[in-house]
Parts: sequence; structure tokens; C-alpha cells
Amino acid sequence: MGKKAAAVHPGDIFTIPLFLPSNDDDYTLDYSKYKFPLNDIYAFGRLIEIQVGNVDLIEVFSYTRRIPENPHIIIQSGRMFAPEHIGHPFSKNGRWRAVFSNPYYDMWRDSDYENISFLSPVGHMWKGKETINITKKQCIELEEAGIPYWIMHSRTDLEVEIRSVLEEREADLDYERIVDERKSEFPKPRDVDKKLKEMIVPFRWLSEPGRYTLSLDAGLLNGDCFAKNNMLGNGYDWEKVASEFIKKQGIHSEKKFSFDCEADTFSMTSPSKKTLKEFSVSFHKIVMDTSAFEEFLSQLS
Repeated sequence: MGKKAAAVHPGDIFTIPLFLPSNDDDYTLDYSKYKFPLNDIYAFGRLIEIQVGNVDLIEVFSYTRRIPENPHIIIQSGRMFAPEHIGHPFSKNGRWRAVFSNPYYDMWRDSDYENISFLSPVGHMWKGKETINITKKQCIELEEAGIPYWIMHSRTDLEVEIRSVLEEREADLDYERIVDERKSEFPKPRDVDKKLKEMIVPFRWLSEPGRYTLSLDAGLLNGDCFAKNNMLGNGYDWEKVASEFIKKQGIHSEKKFSFDCEADTFSMTSPSKKTLKEFSVSFHKIVMDTSAFEEFLSQLS
């Protein structure tokens, strides 16, 4: 199954791969050129409805085997669990792919749409196209009866849920071993900072959740400029230069930057990617212009 992902329409049946890493950032991984093994065990879903905000309502079938020649055996197997909402399930990265289409699909007839129900914590139940007000007591009773809450899941959430159901049925997927054996085949996460990193060499850039870092090996650049101005050019001198540059740029640095320099390393962090990125590009420009950098050092008190 090596072809690229195509658009998915209501009524289409699609594969849900069970042997991909369950990365939280799977939307940044491009599986469009990945050759899914035809002999793998797959789960299968059907797109019921495309809803507002790129959220899709889908159903997952009990059939979990190789891709069959026609969809009848999949549909006849019934649902594995109640329909669920998935966010951005059919992006161009090709993780889930349509394998069967049905131009005559009718969600009311084929997916019993009028009886698909979800609870809301704000006191109502969604059923078919209707919104029904319910009491707190009714909500508890409906939840106990198996009516799920409206929750938007990710694709990897659903893949994990399916594997859990299969494990309860004592299916031996050997997931960990297979994924480990194939890890070199899977696409690598896209580096969204690649262009920036190339632009500010020899400075280094590191992105972490809520924390961004710019660093440089002290002594790597402009040693003569520092020496002419009676400075060592160590990490602490770079901190002085960066601090003064921030002031010259008119940036209010309070709570925006923090420094963690050592004698051999310049390092500064910020919770704001945008702010540190703008600083990094401007600072790199003056640092790489030897004449401009030396003049800037001469102005330091």
C-alpha cells in the first residue's frame, strides 16, 4: 500500500495502521510516501460525517486483518465501539488512507445516524442532528448506560484504544517488537526550526515546550574584537554584549530573557519563541559583521 493518500469522503472506508509509533506530534510526520506492508493487520474505519472545525465523526469496525478484496466483510463485522470524533484525521501526511468508497452511502441508513449520541458536560445530549437538554441526574444515568461524552481524539489516541481492545481479546500483536524493528523506516519529525538554525550558524538553537534557547561556544567568534576592548570573550562577556544589545534594540527584557552563561558558553533562554527568534537574527547579523561588532564593543562602558 504505497500510493499517496487521497481525499476521504463520507462513506469511505479507511485503514487504521496498528504498527506505527504513537507520537503525540504525528501531524508533523509525513507518511505520504511510506510503504505500508500489505500483509499487516489493520483496523478499519468509516467516515460518517465531516463536521465544523475540521473534526470528523467516524466509526471503527471489529474486523482487524489484512485489507480484504471488498468492504463487505468489514461492514458486516459491526462496530468495535461507539463512533468517535477525530481531529484532522485525513491530513495530507497519509497516516490513514481510504481503501474503499461508496458513492451511495447514507449516514442515516448505513450508520444509524439518528441513534449516534454524545453527552455534554453543560447539560445537554447531542443525538443525530438534535440537541436535547438533560438534567444532571439524566446525564449520570446516560453515562452509566454507555453514552460517551463528546471528546475530540487524535489519530494516535484511537490507535492506542484499538490496540487495547485487541489485547483484551487476547490478540497477540507483538506491537513493541515490530515497531522497534521498523523504526529506521518511519519518517522523521520535520524540523520546523531548520531554516532559522541554518541562518544563525555558528549559534545554536534549541526548542523545548515553552522554552527556547540560543547558545554559542565562547571563544569561537571575534576573539580579536574582544581583546582590543580589554575583554576575554568568555561566556560572561557575551552575556554583557547581548544584554546591551537588547537595550539598544529597545526590548524590555524583564521576564522575556534569562541567561545561563559559563566561562566557555554563552546561553540565553526565553519563553517566547518569537521574541528570541527576532533577537537571534538581529544579534547574529551584528556579530558576523566584524567592524560593526567591534564598534559596538567600544561603546560598552
